[in-house]
Amino acid sequence: TLNNTGSQIITTYKSAGVDTEKTSLLVKKLESITKNNKRKEIIENPGGFASIFDLGKLKYKDPILLSSTDGVGTKLKIAVDAKNLKFLGFDLVAMCVNDILANGGEPLFFLDYISSSNINKKDFLELMKSINLACKKSGCSLVGGETAEMPGIYKKNEFDLAGFSVGVVERRNLLKKENVKKDSILLGLNSNGFHSNGFSLIRKILKKKKISLNSNTPYRSNNKKISDDLLKPTRIYVTEILPLVKKGLVSAIAHITGGGIFENLERIIPDNLYAEINFKKYKIPESFLWLKSCGKISSEEMLKTFNCGLGLIIIVEKKKIEDVTKYFKKNKTKFQILGKVLRKTNESKKIEIKNFGKWNLT
Repeated sequence: TLNNTGSQIITTYKSAGVDTEKTSLLVKKLESITKNNKRKEIIENPGGFASIFDLGKLKYKDPILLSSTDGVGTKLKIAVDAKNLKFLGFDLVAMCVNDILANGGEPLFFLDYISSSNINKKDFLELMKSINLACKKSGCSLVGGETAEMPGIYKKNEFDLAGFSVGVVERRNLLKKENVKKDSILLGLNSNGFHSNGFSLIRKILKKKKISLNSNTPYRSNNKKISDDLLKPTRIYVTEILPLVKKGLVSAIAHITGGGIFENLERIIPDNLYAEINFKKYKIPESFLWLKSCGKISSEEMLKTFNCGLGLIIIVEKKKIEDVTKYFKKNKTKFQILGKVLRKTNESKKIEIKNFGKWNLT
């Protein structure tokens, strides 16, 4: 480009810190990563401005679309500090597809958004491979996204990521709290550690106690370093639970994320009922008990903030419980019978929890 005097102008978008050519090359590389994970309903649209999905190819009689969006929170900060990004894609996808599952949905496709001060090729490809593998695990396709360089918004080497997913459910299989009946049974599925919630509190405790991310894990774990244990990927429950939903064996599902067991379970309990959980026979994972003790966190705060070892709670009618437990045992899915749904009285809280360790919270 020339100015009025014929002198060359050297100011470019790249000189401002945004390298669109580099980003375009990375997107092309991404296409080679995702090409082997395409659902049959995806319509190829190379160079297009949107991803295209053919609803007509879905074998649903009365479909309802579901959507969910989320990020990974400040777990990202621990991953960056520990230089370990390989599981963040699982956290990102799981937070969205598990929410879709909570309404009975099958995830169809996923889109990501990554913004950074400057896109690092190695980190970008590691994240995208992780996201694609997590999509494959949950049965959906990574169909697109956005990659943005925003110098001035983020400090050097800082970045953030978010995701968005769309799913589908037959109208008759839609899960909601109105489906829940008195005397139904609560079943819990184990989490894979802390998943993606409560990390601002975890980081505060680590800082206060001067615990390095490279220090030995202070409780029994397969991971030697505490950073590796904290960064265990969020468990994706779709393939385990969706067959039960399609058979009409599940009344409601609570995905235990921000707000812990209290808030998320409360969302699927009708106003005239309450859930009673008894932890007497449930062994709370040592990682949560260690954190509780180390940070001097109250039992109530633990249950409001963390999953405490339970990533998903499902509610099943009493007459269907045998079929569900048989299915879990056949598929070697570990589960806990946590309690039941009862008729609410004026004195009843929405959620009553007994024997959380040695603490009674009724």
